[in-house]
Amino acid sequence: MSGVDDIQRWLREEIQAAGPRRKAQLAQLSERLRQVEAHPAPDTLPAGSTQRLLARSRERKLTRAAMHLGYAPPEEQIKELGLHLAGQSLGLSL
Repeated sequence: MSGVDDIQRWLREEIQAAGPRRKAQLAQLSERLRQVEAHPAPDTLPAGSTQRLLARSRERKLTRAAMHLGYAPPEEQIKELGLHLAGQSLGLSL
């Protein structure tokens, strides 16, 4: 679960520099992270199974909640870099 691991790493860094209100928000996210980690990883479950779909759904919800607090998933960073490079190759400033 690299996505969950990335969120966990980001969460640790954010908590160190956060104020009291932000720490409370991050603590809620940390609790959601623990709940997701308590379940099996989606990749360990049978492909196409309901359990796997539920596990992926839990991870997506966690990622959305983290993004709402400022987390930028690696996929988004790569997508933005690709858009920037595509714009430069066309002579546009994106």
